[in-house]
Amino acid sequence: MSVKVKICGLKSKEAVIASHKADYLGFVFYQKSPRFVNAELAKNLSKISRPYQKKVGLFVNAEENVIEYISDYVNLDFIQLHGDEGIEKIKYIKNKVKKPIIKSIPVSSKKDAEKYKDYNNICDMILFDTKPIDPNIPGGTGRRFNWNLLKEFKFKNEWMLAGGINMQNVQEAILITNAPTIDVSSALEDDLGVKSPKKIEKFLNLAKSNKI
Repeated sequence: MSVKVKICGLKSKEAVIASHKADYLGFVFYQKSPRFVNAELAKNLSKISRPYQKKVGLFVNAEENVIEYISDYVNLDFIQLHGDEGIEKIKYIKNKVKKPIIKSIPVSSKKDAEKYKDYNNICDMILFDTKPIDPNIPGGTGRRFNWNLLKEFKFKNEWMLAGGINMQNVQEAILITNAPTIDVSSALEDDLGVKSPKKIEKFLNLAKSNKI
């Protein structure tokens, strides 16, 4: 069975169409990100998604009412929390929004990675990403962490691997971590925040092939 793929930071119709083989489509609702989209654009882009694709909204320390509004307006399938959201806030968001939660865990050490255990009972999926150098840019940095840190963990929930994955190392990433889902963003861009449909199609063909 091929790995699942999430293409994150989608901003154009062409990029969404090129992502037709992706399992998850990611929309970034964080204004400091070069991949930011507003609710109106995300809603329009989601209309051309395939029925089997799950729409993920990425938020960073956003107000609960903002998450709820965008979730309903865009008809998101998952809420991805990519900030400093604690257990109680996540519980409140999940109860208010009524959508599955993906929690990002920034990783630079084994101690960082082990923090996923704190969220096992409340979050539906964990996303391991590279710990950012700039706290204002929590994801999409194109940098990888030491994937070997995840080898010994036995995961209770579904999870994703992110951080510096590209066409040259995706096979290595899957072989080392056995990740069921990979999350890709900056490696598929021609310019900062600008997705390349050709790179998206090429990556998806590679990730979905039997070579991995």
